[in-house]
Amino acid sequence: MKKATARPKDVGKPFVVTASHNAVLQAVYRYQLLTCLQLVKALGYSPNSLERVQRLVKQLTDNEYLLSLARPVVRGKAPLVYTLARKGLNYLKSAGFDVREYFRPSKEQEKSYLFLLHTLAINDVLIAAANLQKIEASYSLSSFTHERVLKTTPYKVRIWRADVEESVTLIPDAYLLFGRKKKKGKDENIPILLELDRNTTEQKHFRRNLRARIEFIKEEGYKKLGEKRREELRAWARKELADTSEQRWLSNLFLFCALPDELEPQQLFLAPCWFAPFADDKPLSLLAE
Repeated sequence: MKKATARPKDVGKPFVVTASHNAVLQAVYRYQLLTCLQLVKALGYSPNSLERVQRLVKQLTDNEYLLSLARPVVRGKAPLVYTLARKGLNYLKSAGFDVREYFRPSKEQEKSYLFLLHTLAINDVLIAAANLQKIEASYSLSSFTHERVLKTTPYKVRIWRADVEESVTLIPDAYLLFGRKKKKGKDENIPILLELDRNTTEQKHFRRNLRARIEFIKEEGYKKLGEKRREELRAWARKELADTSEQRWLSNLFLFCALPDELEPQQLFLAPCWFAPFADDKPLSLLAE
């Protein structure tokens, strides 16, 4: 009698997102586009873990949580680049992640060769920044904001060139905030605007952008990045409160603040630095009368 062929153990079983799958999805969410080699570094795994990461990525791609994009190359096999597919976006959204229009998978498939290379190069720098603490414990990457997110709230500056004033939209490739622990004195925060050039920028464009960044620094525009986020959250709160016609006393229970680099108790809790959703020009104190 012919022996029945054993069925693979996983056939018929529903796919379940494990903790390892979840870590991969969060890393792709954070960096937008990643190769498997970048994922190994972003997850803090050893170089010997590449096959494991490739297996996790294949499972997520086969089950439509990730979308794979072929990166064009002159010769040889192109390494695949991964971004979130619709099912992966919905999974993270249900977990509380902020998933917005700029994460649409259909947009990723339209990205040009140069865009892919540029984004992957930015991510190499961001991953290295996140891993700096492993080498030098006194430094840590407190946070970073990716170019794609910065595009949603561009910063505009006025510059003068050849006696002509013009408005320039400033969108850094990334905004990084490092923390540095000191043996003596106060710890400090170090903000960095990342601009990455891949030998594609001509002198005129470079100098124009450099002048815009000079004005940005003079205006201390980097300090306003937190204010932009505060105003975005207030706008969302206004929409929700308006949709349900809540009374003003209830609206005023919700206060928003862009935290300063140095948290002084008196400034944070007693000074008027908090804003209610509908009080545009009147900062409030959290505790003081």
